[in-house]
Order: sequence, then structure tokens, then C-alpha cells
Amino acid sequence: MKFRSLYIDVSKGSYNFNDEEDPDILGIIDYGLKVHMKYKSYLLDPLDPNNPTVFGIGPFAGGIVIGSHRIVFIFKSPVSTGIHVSELGGAGFAFFRTGLDGVVVNGKSREPSIITIYSSDKGLNVKIDYIKEDELWNVYNGYEGYKGTRGLTQYIISKDKDSIIKNKSRVIVVGPAAFKTNFAGIFSYVLDEHTANITSVSDSASRGGGGSVLAKAHNVVGIVVGGTLKRDNPNIGNIKLMNQISQNVYKKQYMPTLLDKTVKYRFDPQTKTGGTFGVNYIHYKELVPYLGYNNVYYSRGVRLILHDKVIENYWKPFEDNVFDGGKLTDASKNCGEPCSVSCKKIYKGTKIDYEPAHGVGPISGIITMDESASLVNLLDDLGLDAIEAGHLISWIFDLIDKGLLNPEDVGLNDYPVFDPERIDKESSIKNSILARKLIELIGFDKNNKVLKIISERGLRSAAKELDNIYHDRVSKIGLRYEDLLVYAAFGKEGYMTPNYYWSPGVLAPLYVLGKYWTDYSPSFKEPEDYETVSLKRAVLEYIVANAGFCRFHRGWAEEMMSEMYKQLIGLNVDLYSHGLKMYKAIADYQLKSGAEPEFWESKKVMDIVASLAAETSATGWEDSMYHKEKLKNWWERFYNKLNQDLNKVSL
Repeated sequence: MKFRSLYIDVSKGSYNFNDEEDPDILGIIDYGLKVHMKYKSYLLDPLDPNNPTVFGIGPFAGGIVIGSHRIVFIFKSPVSTGIHVSELGGAGFAFFRTGLDGVVVNGKSREPSIITIYSSDKGLNVKIDYIKEDELWNVYNGYEGYKGTRGLTQYIISKDKDSIIKNKSRVIVVGPAAFKTNFAGIFSYVLDEHTANITSVSDSASRGGGGSVLAKAHNVVGIVVGGTLKRDNPNIGNIKLMNQISQNVYKKQYMPTLLDKTVKYRFDPQTKTGGTFGVNYIHYKELVPYLGYNNVYYSRGVRLILHDKVIENYWKPFEDNVFDGGKLTDASKNCGEPCSVSCKKIYKGTKIDYEPAHGVGPISGIITMDESASLVNLLDDLGLDAIEAGHLISWIFDLIDKGLLNPEDVGLNDYPVFDPERIDKESSIKNSILARKLIELIGFDKNNKVLKIISERGLRSAAKELDNIYHDRVSKIGLRYEDLLVYAAFGKEGYMTPNYYWSPGVLAPLYVLGKYWTDYSPSFKEPEDYETVSLKRAVLEYIVANAGFCRFHRGWAEEMMSEMYKQLIGLNVDLYSHGLKMYKAIADYQLKSGAEPEFWESKKVMDIVASLAAETSATGWEDSMYHKEKLKNWWERFYNKLNQDLNKVSL
């Protein structure tokens, strides 16, 4: 495939173009992996300036192919210490008009920098502006009524508003937490097309610490993309071709197929709700993880009582406000591309998705919607990965509840409520106040010893350091700090906290976690069988992400993708074989990085897996809750099968 990229060395303030045609590049992740192998970033610290940040779009952007406009970031993660991929919804619609397929950022800017990339029929314009560090922090603290990521976005807009409107730009930023932690994300807000005003719709490439890489490794705080260029590819805009492909695969035209396959994310008349938040609580019910995953220890009766509290105090207010008691309303928005799915649900001015809200919601003992929405805004302003933040908050609350920490150890003045029988509106509000304090301290305070260790070293290393600092508490209580933390280990120091599902798949020994590159259903299987379905899901998710697609469109895109490459791009390829080969390339990179999967270190993680075996009556595994060796056997058999399957693949 033809691929045009821009290489920017921010340490020199220089750039150059690279045009190439490579049959092994079918999308942006393929290209990102090639760049990282070229730079040998597997030998580098994730925050080394020579660790490149690669981002770009897939080959179907810019036309009538809905859902194909994600900007995908590929970087070496300071969290997992291996290669990671994270996507930003809708922003590819603006990026397409730069005329580029990808951008490579390398080096470290002498001052915080903002990269602007515009293109027109006259050519490409690249500009690097600088903002003094003191001024940047003044902007983060408040600029024209906004703070943090929104404040920086507004600052960038105010400097060149006319160009931003003319070029239909997207502004991409990092927040103050990117300089304070290793687990910050990359954020972008949908702007009003005519005024460039910041709207209530945001999206983020949050997982893996990409924002921390941009800020700490490169000193890049903002990226602006857009343009007026019209790129030539008539097939991308050919609705007749898309209708023909859909007719061949699904026996109906493209738009009816798309709407049918994405009903969950828009609005389902049968359930009278939509979006991940609306659907997940009523679909998974008592299998949704609550209170730092402690519900895996509760009886089904207790879990149902807790779930009922969440539905009444948390889900129902959202449902009544967003769907007006069961009707599709204008509270459903899209991510910035003209997508009919409109998956972004706006609750009282705040975009609510399942996992960000759940992180500062039921996983942290907060079951009141207004408090959760307020904390989502705070996390967005700081630029923090909300999933990671939820694991952090719930872990600290659990540590306090179990006696391994005192509130004052982490700058709090009260105890959280982490007892399912005591969780109610009043305790939820109390927990939200304590969670807000923790988030603010993580983002700004360098004086608290415990929080400083967590923010600078990450959760896994911090847990082991706390074992040493408070070894007397560990001895007295009989639990280590990592025993209450939910994470998968990679290499010596890497880790990844899972997406909020009660599933072995989100913790299984796969080479990329923290995403949906796995089977995440609440089921339990023999390890070889589970590996088979998980690897297949990982490969399919790779194919979708590589092409720049939103995974909410995977229901139709996975089946139509091969024909789309053939009919729209002119490439006749075996996509599954290609995806499997590229997953093998990722595995090889992780091994070279020393970021290979390691057996579970946390008692709670083992209990999550074992309890689901018991929950689903998995024969032979139902008693594994108290058998570490049995669980290790499951883990090793899964990992061995994965490597056997990948060893059959030739690069």
C-alpha cells in the first residue's frame, strides 16, 4: 500500500516527508510497528526522546465509509513497558485533510511545543510553536473559563481561531497529569464547526500512557491537524460499491446493515437504552465488577442487592436524563465524524461511557450519577486514563478498608465506605469527595510519599515498594499490597490494569492487554480453548484498528473488510493471515523489550479467575480459588498454546 508520512524531530524543530509503497503495510499499526522496529525502540526506556510516537489513520478515511476515522497512536508504553496501541475517535476526519497517512514524532522539544499540520492544494504546512512552561501551567490552572486539557485546547484555539475554523481542525492535547504520572492519556474535544467552541463531546487515546510519552519523552503538549486538501480516491466515496459489498455479504444495502449491526451503541428500542453505559449494567447485571472487584467474593444474593442499588441510584438517573424514560433523544452525539451511530451519550453536559464512568463510579464505591459525572470531568481535565484512575482509587480504598493504609498516608481525612451492605447515596457522596481529593493529589501534589511513588512508578512497582515500607502491616494482616491490586504483569516492571469485565480474558497471558484484543465475556473454558477464541478476537481487533475503524463498527466491518480492501483500495489480501503475522510481530517486539507476560502476582487476580470458574461451574476448575498451582497450570497452558500458535507464523 502507498503510505505518506511526516517525520518530525521536535528537538531540532525540523521535519521531512517519506513516501513509500510497501505490500506489508495495510494500515497505520503496520506502519507504526515498522517504525518502532527501525528505531529499535524495544531497547529504549519508554520515556526516552528517541522512543517515537507514531500516529495516523487507516486507508478508508475521508469518504463514505462510516466509522473509519480514528487516529491511532502506536508507542512504547511506560505502563506495560512494551508496544501499545490506543485510538482517538473521530479525529481522523480532520487528519485525512492533511494528505498524510501517518506522523512520526521523535526527539524532545526544548520547551513545551504545539505541532500544527495543515494541507491544501498548495501543499503541506507544518509549524511548531512553543509555550513557556510557566505559561503552560497557568493555562492548565485556568484559561478563559476552562482548566486542564480544555484550558489548553481553548488556548490553542484562541491563538489561531480563523485557521482552525477554515481548516476544520481537530485539536489534540495532553493534560497536566501527563507530566506528573506515567499513565496519562491523549485527549481531543469535538469543536463547533462554525465557531470552534469546545463542545461536550470528547474522546481520548487513554490506555498505556501515550499522553505521558508525548509530554515526558517529547515535550509535546498539543497537535493540531486539518486542512482543505481534497484527496483523490473516487472509490472511497462510491456508495454503490459499498452497497454492492454489503449486498454480497449481508443480502442488504450498506446503511441498513450498518444500523442493524450497531444498534447497541445508538439506541435499542427493545431495551430502551443505548451506548456502553446504558447497555452493560442491564446486560451483565450482577457480573459487573464492583468495589475494586471485591464482588467476586460475594454471594450471588449480595451481588444482586448491590446491583439493584447501582441500577436505582446510578443507571436509572442516566437513563431518565439521556433517553427521557426510554426514547432516543438529542443527547446522543457522535465523535466528530458524521456517524449515524451517535454513540456518545451526554448526561447533563458530560459525556458518559461505561468504563470511564465506572472507574469513578461503582468500582470505587460511587453509585450516584452526578458525583460520577463530576469526577469524569475532573479526570478529563487532568488528562488521566480513567480506567487506570479507577483501579488506583479502588485499590487505595480497599487498602484503607483492609488496614494496609491509613487515610492520612494518602492525604485523606476520612475512611471510604467499601462494605456492600453500607453502600448507599450518602456513602457514595462521601466516597466521591475522597476520590476527588485523591485524583487532585495524584495530579498535583509531590509531597505525599505514597502517592508520589504511585504516580512516578506506576501501580505494580508502587505495590512492591509499599510492601517494603509497611512490612509490619503486611506481616500483621497477611496480605501484600499487590494482593488487592488487579493487574496483569509484563516483564520485570510492566503491567496493565484490565478493562472492567469479570473475565479471565482481560487478565490472560496475551501480548497486548488493556484493550479488547481478547475474549472478555464472563465465561470460563479450558485454557487451550480459551486461547483459541482470545487469539482470534485479538487478530480481528487488530484488523479493525489497523484500518482506523471504531470497534463499535466491528459487527459489519469484520465481515466486509476483505472486500473493501479489494474493491475500494485495490488490494486482494488475506486479512486474517496478515493480522496474525502482525500479532506475531508484536509478540516478538514485547519479548525483545522484556515485556512478556508473567504469571499473576496478585491474590485478587487469581481469585477473579477462580471465582468465575466456580460461578460458571467449570468442571475441574471450580475449586481453584484456593489452589495457586492449579491456576498456574491454567495460565501456563494458555501461554504455551499461544506461543505454539504464533510459532507457526512466518514473518
